[in-house]
Amino acid sequence: MSTLKTPLCDLLNIEYPILQAGMGGVAFGPLAAAVSEAGGLGTIAAISPTPERVEQEIKLARSLTKKPICVDIGFPLRAPKEKSDVNLPELPGPLKQLQQEIEALGVEVKPTDDQAMSIDDARAKLEICFKHGVEVIACALGTPKWVVEECHARGVKVISLVGRASHAASAIRAGTDIVVVQGTEGGGHTGDVGLITLLAEVLEFSTVPVVAAGGIVNGSQIAGVLTQGAQGVWVGTRFIATHESSVGPNYKSSLVEAENDSTIRSLLFDGLYVRQLQNRFTEVWEGHENELQPYPIQRIVVAPARFAAAAADLKDHQPLPAGQGSGLIHDLLPAGAVLHRLVEETVTALRQSRDRIGLAA
Repeated sequence: MSTLKTPLCDLLNIEYPILQAGMGGVAFGPLAAAVSEAGGLGTIAAISPTPERVEQEIKLARSLTKKPICVDIGFPLRAPKEKSDVNLPELPGPLKQLQQEIEALGVEVKPTDDQAMSIDDARAKLEICFKHGVEVIACALGTPKWVVEECHARGVKVISLVGRASHAASAIRAGTDIVVVQGTEGGGHTGDVGLITLLAEVLEFSTVPVVAAGGIVNGSQIAGVLTQGAQGVWVGTRFIATHESSVGPNYKSSLVEAENDSTIRSLLFDGLYVRQLQNRFTEVWEGHENELQPYPIQRIVVAPARFAAAAADLKDHQPLPAGQGSGLIHDLLPAGAVLHRLVEETVTALRQSRDRIGLAA
């Protein structure tokens, strides 16, 4: 294997500056362990799962690797409303249509208890991480100072995920160790600013290592952000198309089959902007955008159809969060093989770039 190292590697005690994103429903113990064992930093998604499930996945990862792992927890700066406090509208027409189509495929659409997470839930998960010696905590919904202080008191590093330069500045003031800047190209919840611009904005003032995220699926992209000043990358979508990710085969094959213009960014998933692959789940809303609800109402009303379709791995009816780099994914591999290929591609791209522009070795 080639050598690819930045100061971030020493900070996190990893071999390569490639961090796997904590994708909800995708990134659990097997994926996180495979990435960490291969030399990157694997991350367990812990925003939506119960504390019991989070502990189960941490134990599983620990049984598969002794290398550092990360757990991605959301710490809301204010407690969200409970479902019972929300005045729900009549089911929008597009959702009625979607549910009818899902049930016609033999899949039952049942009410769910999906709730926006609470601060007590997040605290419980953080204590579980401390109990099992998790080395890194990723803050996905803001970086409260108390979280940083409790982590640092136990020798745990903190990563903050941001979509705006102002959010990066706030996280740095709170004491975060690393800032991950995600451009609008990324999959799932994402902001408005492109990665190259956002990365430049944050590098102007950051006093901590900056990691780039958003649509990154190959080594030439990694080489590009490293030369811009990033110390590493946070990769999501490329690791969905791996053997160890927890989604079904239809989700994975949809990524391999995706074209360069297959994603859209819309409010239909939960009332916040989410980038995902276009399919029947997104198509049913076309021309009915006026029926979209604000967060968290859209999240609540969509949840039964969303969870039913995802559980059954319905290719055309489940939501498929994915970044703009989806069209560059052409195969399904073990996660370790993906990481090693990213390293080799990055080293080659850096070498070729140096030669192409005539820089001395």
